[in-house]
Amino acid sequence: MTEGPASASRSVPRVVHFRLAGGASRPVPAAVSAAPVRIGRATPPQPPQPAPPAVERRASGDAEPPRRRAGLALATGSLAFVLGTVNVTVTNVAFPDIVRSFPGVSDAITGWIVSGYALAFASTIIVGGRLADRYGRLLVFRVGVLGLVVSSIIAGLAPGVGVLLAARAIQGLCGALTVPSSLALVLPQFPAGRQASVIGIWAAAGMVASGIAPGLAAVILEVSSWRGVYLAIVPIAALAFLGSLRFLYETAKRDLSTPLDLLGVIMGTAAVFLIVLGTLQGRHWGWSSTWTLACFGGGAILLPLLLLRSARHPEPLFDPRLFRIRSFAVANLAVALSMIGAFTSWFLWPLFLTSVWGYSLLGVGLAFTPAPVVSGAVAILSGRWADKHGFRGLMTLASIFATAGMLWLLFFLDENVRYWFAMFPSTMLFGLGLGVLASQLNSAALADIPTASIATANGVHQSLRYGLAAVGVAVAIAVLGGTHQVHLYNWMWLLLGLLQALCIPLMWFGYPRGPSSAR
Repeated sequence: MTEGPASASRSVPRVVHFRLAGGASRPVPAAVSAAPVRIGRATPPQPPQPAPPAVERRASGDAEPPRRRAGLALATGSLAFVLGTVNVTVTNVAFPDIVRSFPGVSDAITGWIVSGYALAFASTIIVGGRLADRYGRLLVFRVGVLGLVVSSIIAGLAPGVGVLLAARAIQGLCGALTVPSSLALVLPQFPAGRQASVIGIWAAAGMVASGIAPGLAAVILEVSSWRGVYLAIVPIAALAFLGSLRFLYETAKRDLSTPLDLLGVIMGTAAVFLIVLGTLQGRHWGWSSTWTLACFGGGAILLPLLLLRSARHPEPLFDPRLFRIRSFAVANLAVALSMIGAFTSWFLWPLFLTSVWGYSLLGVGLAFTPAPVVSGAVAILSGRWADKHGFRGLMTLASIFATAGMLWLLFFLDENVRYWFAMFPSTMLFGLGLGVLASQLNSAALADIPTASIATANGVHQSLRYGLAAVGVAVAIAVLGGTHQVHLYNWMWLLLGLLQALCIPLMWFGYPRGPSSAR
């Protein structure tokens, strides 16, 4: 298979020995090599070499057991992904209450409460990953988490819709800093043969949280208001920041000898921004209006120009040669198809249950609770399987389950309130499929990525995941058109089912066979 862009200049991994409080020394890997880390492949031992002074390490007096510390580091990194996902799902549940709090504000404005976060997150997450790899993952992570603390407080106390929209955009920007850097800070603390499991747990935490969050948001709304939903995010973000002080250390080698391609940063951010903006605003401006066509046209022009510039610049926003890695290219295409269905469903299900079946918000939360529990369990188990056997067959089977869940809704969900027959089986099938896909597609995408590019590659992956989520929600809003007719929901189930079904042949025929250690 094709090697990554750093394969021509591999350096020897460094190992640093630190004196612990009890007098014993412990080796800590300096994850600064450009050599690719392949999930499932053990790195051969190398002679110790001194660490570069720019790479931070934990305090020498820290005598905490490495395995326990690694687990706590994973918990800290997972909190960042939790924050990135729950900011989407809790707003979906709180959205009707938010709209009622600002009477007279048009749908075109209030819609940005949901879409503004996704737009800011998706258009800047590649930049967030690149900044983390270049300037320090730990620094970028801490800045992002502190920003989430502040912006969540502002959102919860917002006196008007303008302040709320600004706070949501800041939340998206800060989430774009934390999510890609969080995984790059965690992976070096685990052996290569466990990294599929680690990524699975990291991604599963976000998936489970996004599924449970609607229920928790509904409980908060029963006793408080939508403001309490955003203020509840504050202690989670604060806990992630405290964990970063105690359990995370720097894993990026800062090399500022060559200037970063700032024009490329602007072009990449603008391209994603314009495409998502055109999708979000198309139904208000008109799909054939000058503004809509200008957004799509601008994005379509900027993307290929960005690729050409990045291929020639010594310090690009991201290296296009990453897409020559077959596993990365196929997994990213699969996540683009699959996550449209995931995020759009989480937007549509609460609307259907409340508007068609007349469920309370608490009833909506309880209806969603079983699926994320199943998703979390299969995500962890699937990571262990992928470490030993690879991703190809696993991803194909998961795509079949997720497709079946969508088609179940198409055939059986209607005006008749039949939760255990029409809704519950679909959420279980969807949970089984997406529990694997949402976690292990991330692992599959990073399986053959060079260590020095993990945060950047993860930023690209997450940009596709959340950018297309915003597109899917915009399409759903356009199809429903402010009504809640069952046949319009059926069109959405059919569209999302077809997109998910495309992942079946893609993963079976496109993704490399076997674990990465065998390739």
